[in-house]
Parts: sequence; structure tokens; C-alpha cells
Amino acid sequence: METKSTFLKLKQTEREFRRELILDAAVKLFAHKPFSAIGMRDIARQAGISPASIYRYFPSRDAILMEVLGQEIQEGKNKQEQQLQKSTPDLEDVAQGMVDFFMDKDSTLHLLAHFLLKEDIEPETLCKFQEAKDYYLNHFDHIMRQAGVSQSGVRLFSHAFFSSILGLILVFHSQAGQEKAECRHHLHRLAKLTAVVFSKGLR
Repeated sequence: METKSTFLKLKQTEREFRRELILDAAVKLFAHKPFSAIGMRDIARQAGISPASIYRYFPSRDAILMEVLGQEIQEGKNKQEQQLQKSTPDLEDVAQGMVDFFMDKDSTLHLLAHFLLKEDIEPETLCKFQEAKDYYLNHFDHIMRQAGVSQSGVRLFSHAFFSSILGLILVFHSQAGQEKAECRHHLHRLAKLTAVVFSKGLR
């Protein structure tokens, strides 16, 4: 029985290793090519496994994308929590922190837009996206409460504020003829203005 248990643990460890290998390969490809130009065969080749083998670990490219996005969402949440440990959240700081996160993680922004806009996502992957979105927005509700939003109105305020800042980032994260630093500076100004407007709603 113990030998069988050890064997199962080794198989599970090997499976987890393969999954991480595939995810790492996908991240490397997504950093240099648009998602639409990358298929399962490309990811398998980058990971050093056969195209047939990759389907043992992920049923589709969207499933891989969702796994990567889930890790990025967790990273963003962790960064915000670290910042909250240093000081009481301020709407301007939260807004500018979102700008910096997505400006530094361009592929994450594209991943998020992919799942927000794509219509033909398989049900299981779509369900995982909804769970990840709810998980992060619940965390964002907590930040808004700490920033002074009343419990009764926190969900509406949280959704409106998050969507407003994300919308700005989606529209202005890159502009023809502008350097990335210029786009970041412009977004910081827009995020600050938006935070000021929302702050007035707290009074």
C-alpha cells in the first residue's frame, strides 16, 4: 500500500511539473506574439513535448491562458496586500497602483481583455474566469471598505471604481507616437483625476 501511495505521489508531482513547464512555455510565447498567432502546437514545441501530450494537461489554449491569468491575478492581489500593510489605502494610490501593475504586465492586460471580450469560451474555462474575477473583486471590495466606503454601498462603488480605472488603462495603455513612459504618466494623471471624483462620493 505504501509503495502504491509513493508511486501516486510521484505521478502527481510529475504531472504538476509538466503543467508548470507548459505554462512557462506559454508565458514566453505570449510575451513575443499575439495570442491569436499561437496555437497548442506552438506551446507544445516550446515546452519540449509532443502536441498530443499537451492535451493530457490542458484541454485547450484558453484553458492555458486562464491558468496563466489566474496566477497573474493572485500576484496582483498579493502586491496590493503588501501595500495595504504599509498604510491605509487611498483611492489615488490604489488607482495608480493598478496603472503600474498593468503597464508593467502588458500581457496580463491582453489576457484580461481576451476573456472579457471573447464570446466562444468553453464553459469550464469561462466558469474558472468568473471565479477568478469574483475572487479578485471580493478582495477589491475589502480595499474599498478600508478606504472608507460604507458596507451598504461597497459592491456598487467597488465595481464602478475598478471598471473606470481598468477602462482608462485599456484605452490609453499604448498610443501611437508615444513612449511607454509618456503613456504611463498620462494614465497616472487620469487615474488621479478619477480617484478624486470618486473620493467626493465618499463625503
